[in-house]
Amino acid sequence: MKKKAVALVLAAAMCVTSLAGCGSSTASTTENASGEVSEAVVDESGKVDGVMYKVGLPLVDEGTYGFSIFCDDSKEKPEYYMLDEFKKQTNVDVEMRIFPYETATERLNLDLNSGDYADVVGGWTLSDSMILTYGVNQGVFIPLEDYFAEYCPRITEILDLPGVREEMTAPDGHIYAIPYVCDDTKVGYSPYINGRWLKNVGMDMPTTTEEFEAVLKAFKEQDANGNGDPDDEIPFSADPNNKHIESMTGWFGLPMGKSGIGILDDEVVFAGASSTYREFLSWFNSLYEQGLIDLEIFTQDSSTWEGKGNRDLYGVSIAYGSGEFSGIVLEGGEKSEFDVLPVLNTDKGGMWMRDTNGFSVYRTQAVITDNAEHPEVICRWFDNAFQLENGIGCNRGPVGTVVFKEDDGYRAIDVKTLSEEDQEKFSWGNLWPQSLPKYMPSGFKYIEDHPTYNEKKVMEDTYEPYLTKTTIPSFWIPLDKIDRYSDIASALTDYFNQRQAMFISGEMDIDDDTQWQSYVDGLYALGLEDWMDVRGIEKVVE
Repeated sequence: MKKKAVALVLAAAMCVTSLAGCGSSTASTTENASGEVSEAVVDESGKVDGVMYKVGLPLVDEGTYGFSIFCDDSKEKPEYYMLDEFKKQTNVDVEMRIFPYETATERLNLDLNSGDYADVVGGWTLSDSMILTYGVNQGVFIPLEDYFAEYCPRITEILDLPGVREEMTAPDGHIYAIPYVCDDTKVGYSPYINGRWLKNVGMDMPTTTEEFEAVLKAFKEQDANGNGDPDDEIPFSADPNNKHIESMTGWFGLPMGKSGIGILDDEVVFAGASSTYREFLSWFNSLYEQGLIDLEIFTQDSSTWEGKGNRDLYGVSIAYGSGEFSGIVLEGGEKSEFDVLPVLNTDKGGMWMRDTNGFSVYRTQAVITDNAEHPEVICRWFDNAFQLENGIGCNRGPVGTVVFKEDDGYRAIDVKTLSEEDQEKFSWGNLWPQSLPKYMPSGFKYIEDHPTYNEKKVMEDTYEPYLTKTTIPSFWIPLDKIDRYSDIASALTDYFNQRQAMFISGEMDIDDDTQWQSYVDGLYALGLEDWMDVRGIEKVVE
């Protein structure tokens, strides 16, 4: 394990009044956040282990320190505008190790097993079980709360927001991740329907599953996209990495989230073995058999899904937002051609899972590993990234180019007034690795001459009357059950998703009682009851 120069704190105390006048070399020892004793040498120039301690910006002397970040991103060329800006501000070099989400988890596991992992591991590949396994149990991910308290006023303010510190703190009392706290949509992933296609086939917005099926049939049988080819339409698809197909069980009265967790009468239950889920699968299988579902829905990657959408081949798709796959904007740029598909069967109890109450804490987006030589510099680098104008840059675009300070606020310009090159340069995905933590104060609003169409707000307003009152609660695994739970959770999730695909595609017969019972028995055989016990779920809905 590489030594951490936590002794920079000591060096700061010795030299903060006049770094240049620190005198001759001095050696000091201190105990770091992992409990190891390390020695840092302060030389004649005031440097500590070769890194100049800076109270403000830049953080270090130019060319003296850099660190690496592993994270996932769909970008082919991982270049981010704000990373270059942070280099100018801090003098810290950052090496990005970017992998597509589809392969990032496998690559991260290989790196962790080999010991050749990055200084920072971030992105959607991390999970609670990884924090507990590699942090609490193995010490590969290091505790950060002492660094935050000593060096990071902005991160400390975030941790002091209601409930955040509690959410971030692992069962052993340590905080292992950089907090990612943000206003959030009440529903993450939901279906969007092509409004132009609806007009082309002369149908209204569906409100029931029967009407929805009729619309999908019309999309398939007619030239819904109007390109002269009546056979290229794909009525329904979903984000390959976030299919959320089980969410549609809510249309049948039992809202569900990933891994089969549902909410029934405000109680968190396991719904993945329920007759309601089976009813949904049977209906969805019938759509698949009719050719109304993307034949590649279980095999395609993100680029394939997006490519089809950009060719105007989708009538409906589940996504975080329609812009992720459509790439089509009506004249004037006010909204996508896609509309929010409402919750169906609301007159028969149709509902949808509430993901958040408008505010989310992501506690597994970035950790610092024991390969990092100066974790205190990394913590300060992230703390600087959370400064307001840097947060604006990561979320909307750089201040002075896309956003301008105006009195007590910030005015955002219409990016379409920029050159095509700059529109691409300052597009959301090119600003910052969006799977890494960033921060904007809750409720922050831009001054806008031409406000962009807020598709997520429309979706929230449409769904709010039919959302569950509660969300699926977060939890930490008891320390003595980490290994067992991790094994069960991974096996159950894989099994749940595999059998879902098999039932929908017809590889297994959802209407065959024996095959359904075999699936249910498999859940228990993999440890369903132990998994529920750890999560505090008391009931299996049958």
